[in-house]
Amino acid sequence: MTEAVFARRIYHRRTEMRLSLREIARLTGISASTISRLENGRLSPTLDLAAKLAAALNLDLPDAPMLTRSDSDQLAGRDEKTPAESLSVVVYRKIGHTVLRAGIRRDLSRIAARNAYEIAILLRGTLQLRTNDGFRENLKPGATINCKLIANRTYFAVPAEESELLWVG
Repeated sequence: MTEAVFARRIYHRRTEMRLSLREIARLTGISASTISRLENGRLSPTLDLAAKLAAALNLDLPDAPMLTRSDSDQLAGRDEKTPAESLSVVVYRKIGHTVLRAGIRRDLSRIAARNAYEIAILLRGTLQLRTNDGFRENLKPGATINCKLIANRTYFAVPAEESELLWVG
């Protein structure tokens, strides 16, 4: 796969998943302007950028010749090319995104079970995870929820403020 093909796949997969540049930037930690330059072929991806985008968008990594190590590796004297086969990148089948409005209860168990997600990550906001039998847990950004556990029982999210969940399956 060449850089141009990888760039087109990034764009097509991102639009297929209906993710804006800002949303994919938030998911990957890569700036929206960098992603835009990658998609338009004005920037060659480093190994780090390609791996993050491939994992977030469930894409194959590009061929080894176009990938170089990150700038920190190059500064440390490790600027040789890295074969794609030696990479250990976790690839997920699907990624979802849910925005929860303050005070409105949402059934997270149903979302997790219906879409076969494995984990949910609270990206922003705070919420309380609840069950009908009195279980309560306050979650802050960065908290992860094991979807396989919550799918077996009914868990609700009650956000204290607008919150955002990233679902990974």
